[in-house]
Amino acid sequence: MKEEDARITMSNKEVTSRVLARDKLVGVLKQVIETRYKDVIELKYGYQVDPISFGNEDVTSDGEESGPPVQLQVSQCTPLSSDGDTEECSIENNQPSKVTTQFLIAADGAARGIANAMETADEEYRKQRNIFQRLFGKSKQLPFRVTRYDDDNQRVYKSIPIKFPDHWAHDLNYSARSVNSRGTFEALPSDANGNYCALLLLRPDDVLASANCDPKVLREYFDLQFPQFSKLLGDDVMEDVAKKGASTLPSFRFAGPRHHEGKRTVILGDCVHTVKPYFGLGANTALEDVKILSQIIESIPDLEKNIDQAPLEFTKQRAADSRALVKISRGMDRPGKIGTMRFVLPLILDSMFNKIMPKVFGPSMFGMFQKQGVTFTQIQKKKRLDRLMQSVVIATILSSIGMGFGYSTKVLAQALGMSCTVVRGSLAAAMLAAGFARSKLSKKESN
Repeated sequence: MKEEDARITMSNKEVTSRVLARDKLVGVLKQVIETRYKDVIELKYGYQVDPISFGNEDVTSDGEESGPPVQLQVSQCTPLSSDGDTEECSIENNQPSKVTTQFLIAADGAARGIANAMETADEEYRKQRNIFQRLFGKSKQLPFRVTRYDDDNQRVYKSIPIKFPDHWAHDLNYSARSVNSRGTFEALPSDANGNYCALLLLRPDDVLASANCDPKVLREYFDLQFPQFSKLLGDDVMEDVAKKGASTLPSFRFAGPRHHEGKRTVILGDCVHTVKPYFGLGANTALEDVKILSQIIESIPDLEKNIDQAPLEFTKQRAADSRALVKISRGMDRPGKIGTMRFVLPLILDSMFNKIMPKVFGPSMFGMFQKQGVTFTQIQKKKRLDRLMQSVVIATILSSIGMGFGYSTKVLAQALGMSCTVVRGSLAAAMLAAGFARSKLSKKESN
């Protein structure tokens, strides 16, 4: 593709977006904690946290709760192996310590140790009760589950630092796909000076995804498939990219139907909604969880006595959205040609119908993502309604065309004194012949 042939799709955004890699985000948060909150926050690395009890809700005669609300066992562990989604570690020869807390916020990412413990505790709870207690009991009606999807469209990635020249637009997202969809190049702006955070997405078994692959082979691949970007990458960058191993993407998972356990434990972030970071919905949604929980806590009067209101309110505001987020994201990541059609066709239909009737039909899924104040649950419902109305409109148009064609052939058959079947067959043959002749003519002109 030539640079002058590139297609630029402009988007009217209410805010300016910038891309920050997760490792950089972690570094920024670490620096903020160490400089501003070192007296109240203690950072520890290489520890495993296992819940002993999610809370003692027994109340004494004077109204005070008896016993610590949440008890945890903290063990220092030695990493053994990791396959991206799960990690194994050894806690042998370590003396675990016990920690008690009035309020537990679990944000342990894809490891979801607390969420897994909640799932196990819920299973044990339900085993101890009969069917009527499970369905109509006051404490828990719906089982808590971590829904895990098999990754049937696996991709790994290598990050690539790249700087675009001054005459390139520095506020656009650049995307290119190679022939046969072997690889995808995505570049998003890191600042206003042309520095971009780029990713090369590949299949796990691709030779370019392996560590210490041949830099010359990688260069040849870029020259052939991404020539407009290859010339911006120096040999030193190519060598670094070829040397590094590929990083894995998380699998789609969500936990629910609640985001709390008892009255003192809340789970948020990746441990309740894990998505692939294709559309900027992973870390951003986790930070939104933090913001909403903070607002809930700040709105509670006499917090020390009423902290138990926060977990339930957080579930009310975020649980349904977590499920919708994962469902939407996974629906846009289906494998094969059918998956590609399921991704591309809705974007085309949304663009067409939104231009014709913007007050009736919403923008594409990406346009909905950019709307502030719209939840993922609302997006999911809106897109379902749009699909229904689009289907009705398309079916009506096709039915009208079919009825019109049938009436026209009937009139033509009567005028020619022929049967409708012969007329329809003749018209179909004429259309096929015209299409064949047109294709031959276009090939001749191209040669």
